[in-house]
Amino acid sequence: MSTTGVLSIMILSMNVKTEVLHFLLDNPDEFLSGAMLSERLGCSRMAVCKAVASLSKDGYPIESSKRLGYKLKAGSDVMGQESLSKAFSGSGVDVYFFKDIDSTNKKAKELSLNGAKTPFVVVAESQSCGRGRLGRSFSSPVGGLYFSLVLSGKEIKSPDLVTTSASLAVSRALERLSGIKSEIKWVNDLYIDGKKAVGILTEGLVNMEEGGLSEVVIGIGVNLNVNLDQFDESLRSIATSFYPKANAPFSRADAIAECVKEIIKIQKEDFLDEYRKKCFILGKPLVVLAKGEKKEAVAMSVDDLAHLVVKYKDGSTEALSSGEVSLKL
Repeated sequence: MSTTGVLSIMILSMNVKTEVLHFLLDNPDEFLSGAMLSERLGCSRMAVCKAVASLSKDGYPIESSKRLGYKLKAGSDVMGQESLSKAFSGSGVDVYFFKDIDSTNKKAKELSLNGAKTPFVVVAESQSCGRGRLGRSFSSPVGGLYFSLVLSGKEIKSPDLVTTSASLAVSRALERLSGIKSEIKWVNDLYIDGKKAVGILTEGLVNMEEGGLSEVVIGIGVNLNVNLDQFDESLRSIATSFYPKANAPFSRADAIAECVKEIIKIQKEDFLDEYRKKCFILGKPLVVLAKGEKKEAVAMSVDDLAHLVVKYKDGSTEALSSGEVSLKL
């Protein structure tokens, strides 16, 4: 058989596998017969059987019955390339899924340098070396959302506002899905009831020849279905999860897709007033850590470049573009 023939068979097999999963996801906890699936997909019963076996190997909890057919057990949330492809269908965003990875931001930058077309997103079931702002490690327990979106510099209205826009977009998307309200701690963390639930790290890739912003990598970690016991003991008093006791009533794939679509959408909006309303540190006393020095201040406002304007004890003010702030206890 020619190489072209082998490739055609492989693509056909992947399409059948994807379409079978789509049918199962659209009809949760309902048996679908092999005969119906083969007829609807225009393939053999054997192809359907092989697709189901492959999905089961990937971890999808599919129940099989010779008499009734196949069904995806209700409440299952196995994330994979197929479920993500369904969630992102029609979005124009390419998805790269990895079961285990060191860092989604690192992989996203590698793919970008190798010519991956924007926009695209890198998703991982788990990551071993997740990073946060200021070089900190980011805890990535099982059940969270770990993904990095890469956008062309041409799609960015204002590079100064990428991080703030992403934090508000993720807050919007997750609140729409869950009904759980989150607040923003400048500049990019989302908090629920005073504890951190989402972290965001934004990195820019520069075109050395043209001297401008080539692409932006927006890395996001969400504690979604994370039991609090999964956190390191040092984090349990300061971190939380959207659903610490049971899985979310929506899939992780759908949650990631909603966040990504909202991030892309918000790039065309004037959103700072909404961001300011969600920023819970405004008007409160802070400790500012910058250049190795701690100074007490009050958070006054967020300016039009998303800088945090603070007022120090001596009456002087400063617009912070970076640095670390914490509420004064």
